[in-house]
Amino acid sequence: MKLLKLGLRFWITVTSIISFLAGWILLAHAPKPNQSNSLASDAAAPLPTLEPLQPLSDFQPGDNTFQNQPTFGFQRRNQSRPFFSTGGS
Repeated sequence: MKLLKLGLRFWITVTSIISFLAGWILLAHAPKPNQSNSLASDAAAPLPTLEPLQPLSDFQPGDNTFQNQPTFGFQRRNQSRPFFSTGGS
């Protein structure tokens, strides 16, 4: 039994090391991202830009355009007391 455990540990160790080295070699030789593009074509392409956001100072204190809309279709119920139920008898 002791020889079997020793052989199994040796087998797991050797296969782990070989798998790690094989993965490392495959990743090292894999094509890199954007390797086919040249630097000249990247520099000539303009980057998209976004419009600037509206400053917070332009909002009015009474502006409740988003407060009156229900969130995800659920509306809050006004209850005078909290409701608590159990599955017991």
